[in-house]
Amino acid sequence: MRIALVTLLCTFALTASGGTGSRADDKADVEKELKKFQGTWTFESVEAGGKEVPAAEFKRITVTFEGDRYTVKKGDEVIQAATQKLDPSKSPKTLDVTVAEGPHQGVVMLGIYEISGDTLKVCFDPEGKKRPTQFKSASGSQTLVVHKRVKK
Repeated sequence: MRIALVTLLCTFALTASGGTGSRADDKADVEKELKKFQGTWTFESVEAGGKEVPAAEFKRITVTFEGDRYTVKKGDEVIQAATQKLDPSKSPKTLDVTVAEGPHQGVVMLGIYEISGDTLKVCFDPEGKKRPTQFKSASGSQTLVVHKRVKK
């Protein structure tokens, strides 16, 4: 269970990534993309290392995005905090998450994301070694998370 929770925390970190581009157009695209993340999200499903994580392990966990930062909480307890850097020009879109607080503090997790309306899908390597190329949790360290936006 502890491994699943750590993996889940890493997932949160990766999900929150955002950043700036090298050109003015790139920066505008990133800012537009970051706006889509803003707010609080729940965890709909989590797969780690090719296996589904039981819903009970992430039931009360949320991730809140504010600008290029995000915070993962279980109730009122902060589990992880990170900053993210997005690159919406890539296919699939990429994100790099730098964990500022939590079990993987200082780690940069590499991932991909897809956001459509109130659904956010993120796939990442919590060890920061290899960026996924597909939205699937293969055996090994790859993690896939689907988030749903919390309606106000």
